[in-house]
Amino acid sequence: MVKEIDFNGEWSNEYDDTAHKIIPAYHAIYELTQHLLRAKLNKEARILVAGAGTGKEIIDCSQNNPHWSFTGFDPAESMLSIARKKVAANSLESKISFVLGLIEDVAEKDFDAATAILVMQFLPDDGAKLNFLKAIADKLKPGAPIVLVDLEGEIGSDEYSVLNAAWKNQQQFIRAENDRVDEEFALREKEVHFIPQKRIELLFEEAGFIKIHKFFKAYLFGGYVAIKR
Repeated sequence: MVKEIDFNGEWSNEYDDTAHKIIPAYHAIYELTQHLLRAKLNKEARILVAGAGTGKEIIDCSQNNPHWSFTGFDPAESMLSIARKKVAANSLESKISFVLGLIEDVAEKDFDAATAILVMQFLPDDGAKLNFLKAIADKLKPGAPIVLVDLEGEIGSDEYSVLNAAWKNQQQFIRAENDRVDEEFALREKEVHFIPQKRIELLFEEAGFIKIHKFFKAYLFGGYVAIKR
């Protein structure tokens, strides 16, 4: 039986080993994100990272862009504990800091950019998604970019059904764990709050972002870049 995802429990120790297997084009998401930021930012920049997790995103980006600094926040203490150890092992303490909590717990403002990768999808569309984007916008300088990647779609639609089936087929093919994959996909529809592209774009606009462009699509994963008005 597949358990619900607990980012503050066992999943924190499994994340680095399993995320790249479960998420199509996982490495491409982060590579493309870095180049989007590099094309828009000056040599020195301060980046806000939502859902810092185990630190992979921040550490890779920091090593490739040594003049940038990062503040990551995450409510899962277990995940951040792993991230802090990685940062220390790579001697990046002067460039990377973490906040245990939510966006509202981040005291800094005037960031040059923000990323929110596979985070907003866990928030219900009852005002929580909009408030999340508004809170990030409040932390950014005018003209600062945000890169967001989320699971997206409208459950029950033809597009969702086709792409979800292809993703499931891919998972069963590469992992040879058909029963586990079936359980994961059933659980995901309970845990992830899917919304379609048009709704994501509307939330961006309502939160104060403009120049919204889609840069990435892999089955049900969609990536967007936008600019704070």
